[in-house]
Amino acid sequence: MDSHLLLEIYNKQAKMIYFYLKKNGCSHEDAEDIVQESYTKFITYSSGVPSEKALSYIFTIAMNEFKKRLKKKGIERAISIDDHRFWNNFENKHDTELSVLNIEMNQEISLILESIQEIYKQLLLLKYDLELSYKEIALLLGMKEETIRTYLFRARKEFQKKWRNLHE
Repeated sequence: MDSHLLLEIYNKQAKMIYFYLKKNGCSHEDAEDIVQESYTKFITYSSGVPSEKALSYIFTIAMNEFKKRLKKKGIERAISIDDHRFWNNFENKHDTELSVLNIEMNQEISLILESIQEIYKQLLLLKYDLELSYKEIALLLGMKEETIRTYLFRARKEFQKKWRNLHE
């Protein structure tokens, strides 16, 4: 594989994969290690992978490595919605009640995300937490853009249904 293409993919996408892993509860050190190992494995086994599928291949390697580490450590996955919000609560001037309500809502969102299908959870986090476009998500997951739109529509519907059930 062309080293310039690999460097370009790495520079553009490694941070995105890193932040996605962090949002899924991966520690800083583990996320860095997983990204690095994913690219190393890709370089080793890339001969049969077309260049347009490189990113989705690397992303899949990273997700599999993350799941393997969680299983090995016996850790449950915890999605992190807003880690910095905790520290900001010490210094913000907002109403305490509003801060507590925001924390509770984040916990409810995390609970619902844990209860929906894995692909839906991934798509919702990529679209609304990492603010990626449909095209970027399609590239990252190696799927068609229309498929991403369809799955995101279904993911939103499932999330809304579970949200309503939680609040009835």
